Amino acid sequence: MRRLLAVLFALSLMVTGCGGSDDAGSGGSADATVDSGSGSDTGSGGSGGDDGYGGGSGGDTGGGDAEAGTITIADFAYGEPLTVAPEALIRVVNEDSASHDVDAQDGTSFNTDLLGQGEELTFNAPAEEGTYDFTCSEHPQMSGQLIVSA
Repeated sequence: MRRLLAVLFALSLMVTGCGGSDDAGSGGSADATVDSGSGSDTGSGGSGGDDGYGGGSGGDTGGGDAEAGTITIADFAYGEPLTVAPEALIRVVNEDSASHDVDAQDGTSFNTDLLGQGEELTFNAPAEEGTYDFTCSEHPQMSGQLIVSA
């Protein structure tokens, strides 16, 4: 009985440790906010392509917190490159069964927390124009691109 309790306790610690936190990640300059996916979406951005991967650049990209685009993670893929304005609000949605994040290859432009299935978050695109390659820290074979252009 004690062994069973010890195993259950250890499992609960592991699950709690994998839960992540609501901070912006590992020192990146992007602000990220995690959402469990419940509630309504009030963003004004585009819905992306017909493939459901959010490859479109969306609508309003000017100031404020208007959503400029969505990176949808499904089937261990990010989809087509996303083009947004500098500092635009980007929504990340994990529709996959595994946890994923969006980490810029340069290590500083943006690094999000891991998202579980059905979770989503938002972060601001870098202020500097350019093409930003990103990967998933848990699955390095996954790669995508964020293009920041005025």
